Amino acid sequence: MDHLTELELRAYCGRTLAADDLLRVSGHIAECGNCRGKLRQLTSPSAAIQILRTHTEEHFSAEQLQQFIDGGLQQAQRRRIDEHLSWCAECRGDVESLRESARAWKKPAAAPRRAVGWWLAAAAALLVAMGLSLWFQRPRVVVALSDGSGRVTLDSRGGLHGVAGLTTAQADSIRRVLTGGALRVPRILAELQPQPGALMGSANPPPFHLRSPVGTVVDSPVPTLRWTAWTPAATYIVTLKNLQSGQVVSSPVLNVPEWKPSQALRPGAIYEWQVAATWNGSEELAPTPPAPPARFQILASAQAQQLERLPESHLTRAIVFAEAGLMDRAKQEAEALAESNPGAPVAAALAREIEELHPVRH
Repeated sequence: MDHLTELELRAYCGRTLAADDLLRVSGHIAECGNCRGKLRQLTSPSAAIQILRTHTEEHFSAEQLQQFIDGGLQQAQRRRIDEHLSWCAECRGDVESLRESARAWKKPAAAPRRAVGWWLAAAAALLVAMGLSLWFQRPRVVVALSDGSGRVTLDSRGGLHGVAGLTTAQADSIRRVLTGGALRVPRILAELQPQPGALMGSANPPPFHLRSPVGTVVDSPVPTLRWTAWTPAATYIVTLKNLQSGQVVSSPVLNVPEWKPSQALRPGAIYEWQVAATWNGSEELAPTPPAPPARFQILASAQAQQLERLPESHLTRAIVFAEAGLMDRAKQEAEALAESNPGAPVAAALAREIEELHPVRH
């Protein structure tokens, strides 16, 4: 992982970064302990803590702080805000501004001295304007999605909220996609999705085709291979070949259009498979040229263990699965996310991109 430069960290401390750079840098600092350590070296410990908290913690809204001042919150909420105010100078300043504004508006003006009344009104207006400027400086939510039973948000400072337990790379991928960036799919997909061959003359398509897994990585060492049925009376034999070792495994004669190997396949290996169907004395193969061969890869064991720890988040799983090459699972998660967020451009774009990355040609 590339770390931030000293120049970037100093610009971050001085708040002189452009908006796009601030989003990237603050998001990186929120996830990278190495760069947080460098930040502490460039500033005093108390200043570093304040900067990190300012950029990684959510602040309270003007409405919440006004309710706190008015005493309209429950005790638990008041304790939470009290704790937040104990370290957050920004929200403490906002509270003082609101209190000053209230005092200025409520203070009676002396009747004979109009100038004093005018001055108080002007001062109060100035305080209100200062208070409003504080709200506009707060990190604003730039993306918000319903995600299962929760809500995922990304703010203008790169703060990602609503998902936990992610690696730095996974969090960076989510930020990139939420801000309009493309998925970074693994190179193995090019090998798993070879281009169709050229065939002179016309060729009749086979009466059935393979469904899954085709052109994807799978996370189970005993995947279920599925294809469409030819006729109810057809029988099938699956041939499965390990492209690294050359080992070939064949199924028994099957009466249903699916089969699961009896033994676990090798993690990390690429397999190619074909189905021979027989019916009424005729035999058909799928796939056949010019269709490309059907291939899939078994996910490596270490990566499979890492993915098992992903949170129950359709957004997270759609992105992380796609960038691991598990296109079938990524497609399922992206479709679930889009269903939960009808009309959300980010969710629709993610589902569309995954669909385009995993075309079904068989």
